[in-house]
Parts: sequence; structure tokens; C-alpha cells
Amino acid sequence: MGTYIKYTDENNIEIPKEQVHKLSEFNCLVYDSTTNELKKIERFSKNYRTQQIEQLGGEIFLSSEDQLPEVITNHIDIGSFGKPWTFYYNKEKNNKGEAQWEYVFYRNGSLFGKGIFVFDDRNRKLAGCAIDLMKGLTTDKFKNFYGDPSVFDDEFQNETIPNIQFKYKQDDSIEEIYFQDDDYSLRDFLNNDEISMKFNWKEKTYYHSFEPLLSSN
Repeated sequence: MGTYIKYTDENNIEIPKEQVHKLSEFNCLVYDSTTNELKKIERFSKNYRTQQIEQLGGEIFLSSEDQLPEVITNHIDIGSFGKPWTFYYNKEKNNKGEAQWEYVFYRNGSLFGKGIFVFDDRNRKLAGCAIDLMKGLTTDKFKNFYGDPSVFDDEFQNETIPNIQFKYKQDDSIEEIYFQDDDYSLRDFLNNDEISMKFNWKEKTYYHSFEPLLSSN
């Protein structure tokens, strides 16, 4: 499998390889040359005591041919500062380029968490939840909205940060909504004229409930 590499800073903004040595933290993203799909993210940080670059951990996106136990074994001992590794598997896609993955998260070689994430066609987190390791209940349910930069550029300069985040209750109804560092109930959100000018609630039915995570084609 042929690959190519991109680099991003700690805010996930792409940078030239020549600037990597100037940063205290950066990411190395490995893509499949044929499909242009992201296969691996390796995270690095500068040790302030030794001034050496050290790998912290990373993220692996498995194909249907990969064996999850084998991939986990080959990576969980790599890194430092807790060796955080996330492994994504059981990929589902829609025609919009969005992908839903199940994931398991390891720290210091042990299973620490699991859940589901949905990424958009720019690999930004669109939705997700955690799954309780003991009871199997879904928790921390959310969906993110990334607006048109020409409309939301006063709020955020980084397009990898969601403009609006929706949090959901156990019954999948909306619990809270976060916009510009403020939290709103659904009623207050819908009654805010500034928000309604930028976000058409009636048209954005994907955010009305936590399900479905992966929108239909």
C-alpha cells in the first residue's frame, strides 16, 4: 500500500514539514495514496527537559482486512506520557463522504474506553458517544455543526472547531446547546434571533435528535 504524509499542529491546522521542528506538539497523518483515506495519526510532543521529540501515541483507522487484536498489540506499547491510542473499526459510510466508526481507546496498554464517532468528509468529528465498559450504556452523546466560514468567521478562525455543539439526553432528545462559549436550552436557542439568522433549525433535522448518527444518503 502506497502512502503519503501530511503534518498538522496541535490545532489540527496543516503545516509544512519544514516547520515541524519549531513546534512543541504536532501530528503526522498517513494517507492511502490510492484512496486518499486517512490510515493513521501519530502524535508527537517535545520533551522540555531533554528537548527531544517523543511520540505520545496516536490513532489507527482499520480496513476490513485488518485484525483488531493484532493491530492493538502492535501499537499499545509505543509512545510515552500514557501511551494513548485509539483504534477505529467497523466503518460505515454514506454518499456524503461521512464515515461512522466504532472505536476502542487504550492508555498505558489497557482498555480505557470505547464508543462511536462519525467524521465528516474533512475528518472532523460530526457526532459521537461513549459506551460504558461495564453496563454498555451510551453516554456523552453529541453532534457538531460546522458552519460556513463566511457566516461564522467572527466566532472561530479554526475551521476544525465546531461552531455549534449539541448535547443529548439518554432518550436522545437535546439536553444543551453550546454556541460562542454559552450554553442554551433548546427553547432559548430557538428564540435567539442572532442564532436563527445563521442556523436554520427546521432545515437542520439531523440535529433534532441523537439518532441517527450517520445521516442517510
